[in-house]
Amino acid sequence: MINFSSENFTGVHGKVMSALVRANSGTVPSYGNDLYTEKAVDILKEYFGKEIDVFFTFNGTGANNFGLGCVIEKYQSVFCTDIAHLYVNESTAPEAFLGCRIYPVQSFNGKIDIDELTRSIKRLNSIHHPQAKVISITQPTECGTVYSIDELLTIKKICLDNKMLFHIDGARFFNAAAHLNVSLKKISSEIGVDILTLGGTKNGIMYGEAVIFFNMPDTNSFRYHLKRSMQLASKNRFIAVQFLALFENELWKDFAVHTNNLAKTFAAEISNVPEIRIVYPVESNAVFAEIPGHLLPGLREKAGFYSWDEGKNIYRFIFSFDNTLEEIEFFTRQLSMGNER
Repeated sequence: MINFSSENFTGVHGKVMSALVRANSGTVPSYGNDLYTEKAVDILKEYFGKEIDVFFTFNGTGANNFGLGCVIEKYQSVFCTDIAHLYVNESTAPEAFLGCRIYPVQSFNGKIDIDELTRSIKRLNSIHHPQAKVISITQPTECGTVYSIDELLTIKKICLDNKMLFHIDGARFFNAAAHLNVSLKKISSEIGVDILTLGGTKNGIMYGEAVIFFNMPDTNSFRYHLKRSMQLASKNRFIAVQFLALFENELWKDFAVHTNNLAKTFAAEISNVPEIRIVYPVESNAVFAEIPGHLLPGLREKAGFYSWDEGKNIYRFIFSFDNTLEEIEFFTRQLSMGNER
């Protein structure tokens, strides 16, 4: 069956698997004290800036909670959208691990509402209220849309005005850079981002994420937070070497351009069916479509895709490195045939 459900359904890209096999030879020091980790950190510094600190984690939830846990106290608060992965899809992990208040802010097309965000940050210095500490956004958003550089700068200004930190959940960060056609620095260090969760799992690797801290005055204690958050890998080389593979000859960019283009092609093709409506702007590797119920049974037999809002018949299609134009053509033929019936 064709997979349009999630990148989590896919296997490991051949070049990444080959890198894992090569790293599976001999012995190296544990807990990140190896040459693979050192080289991976060095290459991330080339792409994100020299003044960064990098820590590798097993998964996205652990990465977000570790990254935020390094900078937030229990009496403080995080502001994110009302559909943020951090708020909706990480169960009670943020509450359990961070122990702080999380404020959901109204969103539009997945993006945080700036006016609502500004109104929500209040009662600073009041002993009776959580103190605002972090603004967290997802880039691209849960709706597949991408924050522009101007939008990112606006959020950074709100952070500066309120002495807050700027966190980006970047599970699909490479897709955002490809859409904007900018360098990774341009939408991270040059914006003034403080913490970035850089996705690996959704980009052709077996498992692993990188948490990047920008220009933090003292990150010595963060390694203790990494251990406390249960994200310290004893055989860290196997996470690090996968990131080395992603950055070799900019494989990450190949993936991002390929999957973004597949999403645009898919959206254009299914838009030809009169009963189909594209719900959000297509700016990354995700397409959200409203599909009438009578078309679904036949489609479900041919491809997997995610029920985003069953009450409104909205479904999400995600494109991975191993999806092809032929798969899209096959699916749209089935859709057209179902509509004719």
